[in-house]
Amino acid sequence: MGKDKLYIIYILISIISLFFLVIAMNDLVFVNAVIIAHISLNRIGTWQYWVLIVSFIIFIYFVYMAIVNVNDIKKFKDMMNSTSKKTFIENLPDLERISKKFGEKYKDNLKSAKHKWGIKR
Repeated sequence: MGKDKLYIIYILISIISLFFLVIAMNDLVFVNAVIIAHISLNRIGTWQYWVLIVSFIIFIYFVYMAIVNVNDIKKFKDMMNSTSKKTFIENLPDLERISKKFGEKYKDNLKSAKHKWGIKR
């Protein structure tokens, strides 16, 4: 899997942490007996608070990382399909950062776009 597909893993981690977040919230705040009968973290005692805090932090972080990656990929593709040389040149630093972040495929696409626009740097 390429670095440009890493957002899928970020989303999966977010879903898993959301699962633990919901279970911990149910055990500590909502106390829904139906859910507790099927799955509960009561066995770990006061560690539930740590599970709640850590799962919340992990959820926020990986949702943020997934959004950043998707936005970078979208921006890169939009700029590659741009019909304006000025827009392309203005966004060149971001495009170079994104191409370094996602690897050879993106570097090659950026190199060919630079060649298309006649940019030597």
